[in-house]
Formats: sequence, structure tokens, C-alpha cells
Amino acid sequence: MTERTYHADTMANVLGEVKHDLGRDAVILRTRSYRKGGFLGLIGGKAMWEITACPAADLAGDDKQGQYVTELPLERSDDPLVEEPQANVPEKPKTPAAIALEQMAAVSPGGGGGTAHLAGEVSDLKQMIRTLLGQAGSAGPGNGPLREFYADLLAQDVKDTVAAELIESLQMDLTGRQQSDQTLVRRELCKRIADRIQTIDPTEHVGKNSRQCRVVALIGPTGVGKTTTIAKLAANFKLRQGLRVGMITIDTYRVAAVDQLQTYAEIVEVPLRTVLSPPELRQAIYALRGMDVVLIDTTGRSQNDLLRLSQLRSFLDAADADEIHVVVSAASNPRCIRGILDRFAPLGANRLLVTKLDEASTYGVLLDMALADVGPMAYVTSGQEVPDDIAPANAEDLAWKIVGGRENA
Repeated sequence: MTERTYHADTMANVLGEVKHDLGRDAVILRTRSYRKGGFLGLIGGKAMWEITACPAADLAGDDKQGQYVTELPLERSDDPLVEEPQANVPEKPKTPAAIALEQMAAVSPGGGGGTAHLAGEVSDLKQMIRTLLGQAGSAGPGNGPLREFYADLLAQDVKDTVAAELIESLQMDLTGRQQSDQTLVRRELCKRIADRIQTIDPTEHVGKNSRQCRVVALIGPTGVGKTTTIAKLAANFKLRQGLRVGMITIDTYRVAAVDQLQTYAEIVEVPLRTVLSPPELRQAIYALRGMDVVLIDTTGRSQNDLLRLSQLRSFLDAADADEIHVVVSAASNPRCIRGILDRFAPLGANRLLVTKLDEASTYGVLLDMALADVGPMAYVTSGQEVPDDIAPANAEDLAWKIVGGRENA
């Protein structure tokens, strides 16, 4: 394939050179703009355009690898490259596309054809601009302020595909003027993120009006704060809601964990039972059937230890819990969190409980968790204080963390 590179001081001129040399069916392979001369090519100098193209015949029979100069879209009155003027609106800085259009309009059509020929030239240039904008956007969707929000989402560890979907939805729904209003964009982005975070009222089925004991189990890897969270839940149910609470632990691998939970149980004055096997767990739940809620603390398991996960499943089958919360630390590595959710969700999980929000450096993983097939988010914790530092999950509050904080908050 014969590639040829052309340079000119305007897009119109360089496009004209390509068409003059290779014909109107030439295929554009690459484009870029740069500065010529000046200090280190950055200060001063002259703006230049570069196009690398080849004859159409060189790509005959192959999948198209570039953009044909004459591949023109259907003209529409609402062409996004042309905006109707608005009264009393300050003039915005001209975009590269607008400048290029002006340059093209100023070029003499040359030869016959008159107005029709000029219209064809402008249409060619519009398609060229679309190609340029598409290539310039390869680093992410949006432009101007929206591109900045896309970069912010990535910096928060939001998946690039999810970030792109969010920004593209804003680009489709907001006008150019609205996209320039950072406060409005941030609020709209927050709303769209909140819409993706499913939460549930964790006290909906727990209370004195419930006809049966509610069994709630917490599962998850080691070190995410399950035992402390169990103590917080027990204290809140007992002291703040006046419910009858029982606790069971199967975490007999760590003596310190049993002692810690026993201390909490004595302070809050709730019964605690320690079990070693699935049958004992079933018996303990039966013995506590008069309670409003029974909380089960389980042994932390590595998501990579399939044997231990299988053992945990046998306990959960025996418990027949109404709620199984996967407990995940917001401070964990995002890739690790995805593995945790993938391995613990099949154990019957139907709730998500996020801990250590106060220790997280980024919050995009909250959206990852919410989009996983685990269930709605029920609680979040943000410290070690018992019974404080735990609250029902609020989608809007979490969305603001991802976006970068509520204004004036």
C-alpha cells in the first residue's frame, strides 16, 4: 500500500492537496495537527495540518482501514456541526471544526460547478471533521468539560466502559450551553450514577411487627470488618430500635474474634452462641427463634480458597438465612473486589454491605459493586465506633462520593 503524507497550514488546503494528487476517492489513513517553528514547537510557531492518505485502489478488496474523502453522510437540518445562533448569548471560543468550516468556505471552488461544487467541498470537509473528531476522541468520549468529567471518573476507578456510557448519555441529552455548566453537569452525572446504585431499606423486614425471627448472615473475606459490623448491627437493633437480638458466631478459627464478639454481647446484653458445625448452627437458630433478629458472624474466607468456600456454603445451607450480606471493604483493590463478588455471590448472597468508606482513596468501585449480580446495597460503614459509624446505604450520597463531593458540603 502506497502511503503519502501531506502538510498545509489549513485543513482545507491539505484536503485539497490530497484530492488533487490522489483523486476524490483517496482514503485518509491518519490525521493530526501540530505547530511548526516557535520555541520547542510549543510557544509561537505556525499551526499546521497533516494528512496521510493512499489511493483507493490500494485498498481494493480489503476491509476499509481509513476514511474515503467522498464518503458523505446524508445532509440533515439538525447537523450537529452547525448550531443556530442564539440571542444574547456570549460567543464561545471557536472549535477546530468551526474554524475548519470557515476556512473551507473561504476557499475558491475552482473550476466549474459554482455553488453545487462548493456545497460538495463543504460536505467533504464535514466528513473530514467527523473523522478528525473521532480520532481525537479515541482517548475517551465527550469533549471540553465532559472530557474532564470522564477523566475524573477514571481517576475514581470507575470502569472505563461505565464512565464512557455515563459521559455519552450526558453528551446526548445536554445542550452545548448546559455542558459548559460544570455545576449542572456534576448534578446530572450524580443523578445518573445514583440511578445505577440499587439500595434497600435494611430494616424493612426487621421489627416488632414481624411475625417471625429474621436471620441475617454476614460473609466475606478476612479483614473486611464483619465482626465489628455484627456488633454495630446488634447494638443498633437492640438499643435504638428496641428489638430482641441474638448473635451466633461460627468464626472459631480466631479466638480473638470470639472474645471480641463476646465482649460486645455482654455490653449490649444480647445472647451469643458459638457453633462448630452446620447441625449446631441449625440448633442455635432454633434456640433463638423467639428473637426479632438473629445475626450470624462467619469465618473470613479467601475468595481463592474454593474448599473453604464450599465449607461456608454448608453452614449457609443449614442457616437458611433470610439475608446473606457480602461484606466488602471500599478500601480494597478494585480488581480484588470484583473477584470477591464473583466468588461469594453464588453462595446465596442477596445483599451488599460496604465497610471502611473512611479508608478508601477512591470511590468508583462502589459503582462496580452496585452493578455486580449480588443484590441491593443495604449498609455502609465508615469507622470503628460501635454502635455508630454505620448507616443504611444511600444511593445519592454514594454517587456524590464518586463524582467528587457535594457542593458546599
